[in-house]
Amino acid sequence: MRGRNVRQGIRGPKSRIKREGTLIDRVRISASQFAVLLFLTIMATAVLVVPSITAKTAGQSAWMVPALAAGLGCLTLWLTTKLNRRFPEKNLIQYSRTIAGKYLGKMIGIGYMIFFLVFSFLIVQQVAEVLYFFLLKNTPPWFLALCFILVCSYGVFQGIEVIARTAQFVLPLFVLSFLSIVFFAFQDMQLKELMPLLEGGMYPIIRASVVPGSWFGECIILAFLFPHIHKQKEIFRQGFWAILAAAVFFTGNILLTVLILGPELTANYDLPFWLVIRFIEVGSTFLRIETVIVFLWISAVVVKFTLIYYLGCVTTAEVFGWKSYQRIVIPFGLVLAAASNFLLNNSMELNSFLSNYWPPFAYVFELVIPGLLLAAAVLLKKGRKAQ
Repeated sequence: MRGRNVRQGIRGPKSRIKREGTLIDRVRISASQFAVLLFLTIMATAVLVVPSITAKTAGQSAWMVPALAAGLGCLTLWLTTKLNRRFPEKNLIQYSRTIAGKYLGKMIGIGYMIFFLVFSFLIVQQVAEVLYFFLLKNTPPWFLALCFILVCSYGVFQGIEVIARTAQFVLPLFVLSFLSIVFFAFQDMQLKELMPLLEGGMYPIIRASVVPGSWFGECIILAFLFPHIHKQKEIFRQGFWAILAAAVFFTGNILLTVLILGPELTANYDLPFWLVIRFIEVGSTFLRIETVIVFLWISAVVVKFTLIYYLGCVTTAEVFGWKSYQRIVIPFGLVLAAASNFLLNNSMELNSFLSNYWPPFAYVFELVIPGLLLAAAVLLKKGRKAQ
């Protein structure tokens, strides 16, 4: 009897934790796992559209844009790191209440809830558009979106540790697919497409960096993952290397596209990198290898979307004071599926939204709010450094 009671006493708390999925889980990930998540979050969806968006403004000098855009990401990383070191056991929603008060903190939480909802919707829409136009033309986009959401919802239920481990598995495949594209497309590159260099000066490059800067600013995810991470002193260094790696890959991505298609076609085509992939041929045996490449790309997008989906659910649960984020997973997914059927119905509208409306919206949550919170914490002497 005694042994039975002991076993029940051990099993009970564990099952409760697993069922409720507390808002700050006892599960931890390493700083290197965070870096992998950050790299895939920045790269996964932007890799297809960033050449077109940057070439529209910077032309053949678009490959210089990621170096400036990465600076905005480093600024977001610095702000969130400073905030989280003041409140090491809290996420952004929790310490915003400490800094700004209960009601203003709740408004900030609702804002981030909307941010993650819009963020998730854009990912779903891009995946559905790519699959529909290039692989599955006879399948309705809403059905593709629904299937994608259902697959990723399973990962959301499993929690952050499973998402991080999946990212470690997907990263080598994603990098290998990109390097394979560079290798097989190398023979078609034309250096003359980069001339004249800096034709319009630095101003077009600075303007073009605004949009990809919002993708680098996605390292705001740190503000929600910090309590989960081991060895928190290593976070800024690991995050910096992830941003630097993403900048290098973006530069290679834009260079490859411009060198093959030229700046005009790159700017005019909605998904120019996909066009490069479709024309890759490996001898006379392997043709149309884009099916393999898109499978690897979708693997990376699954990791990104599952992470943002998870953070959206956790944020929603935190705002409304629920003990479990899992109760909101299905309703959150249904909202996304419904939105994908009615909003931004083609790639032109999607690219227009990403170019014109997403950056100012994203910068509010990636730079403005963290900056104001840090300034208020310092002035009001809130957090660890005030003690």
